[in-house]
Amino acid sequence: MVTPLGSLTPLVAGVKLMPHRHPEDRVYTVMSGVFYVGLGERFDGEKLEAYPPGAVVVLPGGTPHFHWAKSGEYVTQVMAMGPLGLEYVDPEDDPRR
Repeated sequence: MVTPLGSLTPLVAGVKLMPHRHPEDRVYTVMSGVFYVGLGERFDGEKLEAYPPGAVVVLPGGTPHFHWAKSGEYVTQVMAMGPLGLEYVDPEDDPRR
């Protein structure tokens, strides 16, 4: 069953989410702080793009990407059509294991 889902997602200062992908398309709206996101299967700080509050970022399903709360905590509103999925490029980077 496909269900529209939304959540407010905070990330505390300094945290890095290593390269991962979601099977579903996602729309991120930056609510506060600066959202740093980069594309690719390897974390590369040079590839990060900074998005300020109010910015909207669309990531098609299957796009490998990574996040970094580089300049402090940020909060994004994440919208997607579920069910949701999350797969780390390198399973060793998955904090759920």
